[in-house]
Amino acid sequence: KKPQGNSDKPIQWPWASTEAEYQSYSSQRSMWRYTINSKTGSVEKKQILDTQCFFGTVHPNQSTKAHKHVYIALGSQGDGIAPPQGIGRLDCDTNALDSWMPESYQFCGEPMFAEKTDSSDENDGYILTVLFDGKQEQSEMLIFESLDIAKGPITRIPLGIGIPHGLHGIWTTSKEAQWDGEEIMRRAKLADKMESRGNMWNEVKSDFSGLGLRFDDMEEYFGDSFLS
Repeated sequence: KKPQGNSDKPIQWPWASTEAEYQSYSSQRSMWRYTINSKTGSVEKKQILDTQCFFGTVHPNQSTKAHKHVYIALGSQGDGIAPPQGIGRLDCDTNALDSWMPESYQFCGEPMFAEKTDSSDENDGYILTVLFDGKQEQSEMLIFESLDIAKGPITRIPLGIGIPHGLHGIWTTSKEAQWDGEEIMRRAKLADKMESRGNMWNEVKSDFSGLGLRFDDMEEYFGDSFLS
């Protein structure tokens, strides 16, 4: 459904501090399954969950393939408009929902599936998510057993900082995931500079790939002061 807020009004952070404000800018969500018949070209769609849900994900090895489970972040108001707060596992065969909900002032983000290395069941793994505590303004990493979400997190790891609610993540073997703290800080400073000089992107040389600028070229174009 279309958000109730005034789309002409500029939205500034924080854009919602009450449930009513959130509902005025957000839309109602549900989960649907589309079935495509490659022979006839027909498409069928069916609602499989009417609960407010976000960040649907499956086991990475089952992406674009037949899968039994979908992991999601859930709102706390059933089919009512609400921010992502709990974690759920939907059985696509039975539409049964296995879920867990934190305290009213705590909010989970995107669920991420981590495969167990010693299990014969491909669906047996761990679900990781970042929880933001609105009272303490601190975040934790929560770890669930993928086949028993309702049991609650089996591990809670305080992160010592508040991470913005809604952070996305993914498992990867890419070398970019192995940056040390110094490299992360360098690139964070670079990102800040890129944002502050957004009106300059039409002036850079054409060998940049759109907005996917090559970090190694920044000093050549902007000088050593760019990262200072």
